[in-house]
Amino acid sequence: MKRLVILGAGYGGLTLAQKLDSLSKGHNNWKVTLVDHRDYHLIQVRIHEVAANSVPASQIKIPLSQLLNGHKVESIQAKVLKIDPVGRTVETTSGTINYDRLVIALGSVTDFHNIPGLQEHAFAMKTLEDAISYRKAVIEAFRNATATGAEPLRKNDPRLTFAIIGGGLTGTELAGEMVDFCNDLCKKVPAARHAYRIVLAELAPRLLPELEPESGEYAMNDLRRKNVAILTNSGIDQVVPGSVHLMNGKTIKSNVICWAGGIKAQPLIKESGFNTTRDGRVEVNHYLRSKQFESVYVIGDSAFIHDGRNGKPVPQTGQYAELQAGYLAKCFANEQPDVKPEPYVPFSMGISISLGRGEALSLSGPLKLTGIPGRVVKDLSYTKHELGVRNVLPEVRLG
Repeated sequence: MKRLVILGAGYGGLTLAQKLDSLSKGHNNWKVTLVDHRDYHLIQVRIHEVAANSVPASQIKIPLSQLLNGHKVESIQAKVLKIDPVGRTVETTSGTINYDRLVIALGSVTDFHNIPGLQEHAFAMKTLEDAISYRKAVIEAFRNATATGAEPLRKNDPRLTFAIIGGGLTGTELAGEMVDFCNDLCKKVPAARHAYRIVLAELAPRLLPELEPESGEYAMNDLRRKNVAILTNSGIDQVVPGSVHLMNGKTIKSNVICWAGGIKAQPLIKESGFNTTRDGRVEVNHYLRSKQFESVYVIGDSAFIHDGRNGKPVPQTGQYAELQAGYLAKCFANEQPDVKPEPYVPFSMGISISLGRGEALSLSGPLKLTGIPGRVVKDLSYTKHELGVRNVLPEVRLG
């Protein structure tokens, strides 16, 4: 039996392991091994909700033991140290693993772009630990600024100014949730209501630069209506304790700074001999296979995938990673000698952007929902993913 090793139990890796096992019932030609340094699956798209105290951390982590129960999948909790694509081995903290096929689904890490002081003085917003640390810092900032003996609060007080750098999906969603978080804290300390400020800075001319201009404009107007200060065309020069210095010469005085401005693939991929893009991703062919090493496939944030229909890169979102995993599961389950599968074709069911606990902007083709209806769609997307990885959703077959 051939051994398929999957690195990473995120949206792509976990979905592949589950779906391949389900599709191969009764005729499984693969021994599937899933490797991740965590013992849980993280619902990554809800990180900002933990950071803004909208949901508890326990709500966005699901034990892998639950999700793999009933599946013929070997789960190894270990950190990947190095990949040898020539010798077909993976070195981990639990030992060396041999493979016949490898799928790299290691996700991404925060990219600080070598901006002076950024990594040292700003919170990242990538891991569950990042979100918990940020949440604690916000609460601590309110506690210290309103403690007995503290200096009197003033309007736009730097002690209660929360700077979010990066106006893409993560930064925009965090800003919206932070409005609700700060309002909750102000109920306990009403004097802080006119002292706190949320600042969202983006390098591009508009928010959500990865989407069409109308979406960024809507998000910007909505957040400004909630008194979020929006700064566009605002690149970061450097960060020092208590201040963000912008390239245009302006300075944001802030006690709690968050960086949501970039990701890159895991460095160990390049270190293992793969040719990568500037952000560390592996360029794959139309079958999601490495162009360098025939036995290696790459999906999710680790992969650079061209959409042949428009020439653009496929977006790095959980939805696309899941669909790439589903494609590979069918390829592996139906694999026949000398028969090529159909090429991978990117497909999106739409996207939802949270703008606070009670509203969102949801887009699907020509359909656009805002406010509460948009939020309902956003919450349904969360539910769909969780039910899917828990194998509660029925398999839908077309044709």
